[in-house]
Amino acid sequence: MVTIPPPIRFPWGGFLRDHARDLHRLMRWADPLLVMGLFWLLVCRHLPESVDGERGFARTIVVGLCTALILPHGKLYQSYRQVTLVALMRRLSTSWLLVLGALLTLAFLTKLSTFYSRLDVTVWALLSWGVLFLLHVGGRKLLRWHRAHGGNARSILYWGLPEAAIEFHKRLQANPYLGLRMAAWFSPQPPGPDQPLPTGMPPCGGHLPDLRSYLNSHNVDQIVFSYLSRSDLSMQDLIRFFGDTCIPVVYAPTWVAPGMNFKAQHVGGQPCIDLWQPLDSILDRQLKRTFDVAVAGTAVVVLSPLLLLIALAIRLTSPGPALFLQDRYGLDGSRFRIYKFRTMRVLEPGDQKGLRQATRDDPRITPVGAVLRRWSLDELPQFFNVLQGHMSLVGPRPHAVDHNEQYRQLIPGYMQRHLFKPGITGLAQVNGFRGETASLEAMARRVAADLDYQRDWSLASDIKILLKTLLQIRSPNAY
Repeated sequence: MVTIPPPIRFPWGGFLRDHARDLHRLMRWADPLLVMGLFWLLVCRHLPESVDGERGFARTIVVGLCTALILPHGKLYQSYRQVTLVALMRRLSTSWLLVLGALLTLAFLTKLSTFYSRLDVTVWALLSWGVLFLLHVGGRKLLRWHRAHGGNARSILYWGLPEAAIEFHKRLQANPYLGLRMAAWFSPQPPGPDQPLPTGMPPCGGHLPDLRSYLNSHNVDQIVFSYLSRSDLSMQDLIRFFGDTCIPVVYAPTWVAPGMNFKAQHVGGQPCIDLWQPLDSILDRQLKRTFDVAVAGTAVVVLSPLLLLIALAIRLTSPGPALFLQDRYGLDGSRFRIYKFRTMRVLEPGDQKGLRQATRDDPRITPVGAVLRRWSLDELPQFFNVLQGHMSLVGPRPHAVDHNEQYRQLIPGYMQRHLFKPGITGLAQVNGFRGETASLEAMARRVAADLDYQRDWSLASDIKILLKTLLQIRSPNAY
């Protein structure tokens, strides 16, 4: 058995680890108090004498209550070890806008808005957001720096095959701000000569008996294990073994696929894990649909002269219709007919066997079609698909039926992308996975981006993707 040194303990690491939840609770109280204090100093002390004193104090209490009730719903007071600072900034800004909206509504309904200086309120709103930003985003940025330099570290004991352990260690090394460190790892088989360990990774400590000996003499913060399909070691054996410890245990499946969310639920008392789930909020679905209709309707009106000019150019330069219609898979895998401006000399049905994607210098593409495809103008008729309800502005791009049937057999979770309506643009497209997918790996990356979008959807992400699409409307990959 290889001797493994004990995990290093850092100053303040234990305090932050043990009191993290208490600090989150403290911030729940601190944020409203800070906002109230700024409101009193910047707004209330400038009120006329007739509304000063107790009435000003009452309004400050209302500001604090709105802040205390709304901010927690933005998921600000939770661990952000695994969440990006961009997501935190977005949630903070959205929550603060909701607070301001609620306060403005109350001021309008009570007819008290005339007593306040617009300049004072604006300064208070911006300064309060700045203070909240400094505390939450700046504080967590400082904490990440502290973790990256060894503070607030959490040690992990890993059990799994060598290739899984090596990959897990690489992920920890690539994200030092998480403050997670592999203290030791054990496996039923040692790494082979073709599996060199990365720099900084501890050597394999042996089998389960060696793991038990290690736990008897060392402290770790967490156990992470992956299931091994072996005749002499079942999942029940591992659960029984790790359940006989007093250390938090995490199961890290090696069979995970892109876009999985792992939400727990109970079905008839049986604990179950959701792997892929659709957008289950009626309010969110309606919000997305309202946004789609508003933007698509406006686009059709504004771009109607351009649409007519493109249709005329197509008809005058090549024989055939101006529009190209093809069957695609939409929401829940149901078929719909997509509208595009015709850019080729052929009109191939979507379910034609062996359907070829457009390639560079494809002889099927017309001269006008080449320009339309390069600037994505051939996609403009899909605004009518959005208005019909078959598509969304943002979502997974719909592929031809034949390509769907091909890739669904090769990429795990491929058809899960149809839990959302297909989009005119999507996360995959703005991340560079646009145009021809010449390899299975390229399509797998596109599908992974689609599933990531579905898992993390928000209206703000739709707006961000649309803005990026406008900035990247001309693409060298579109041909």
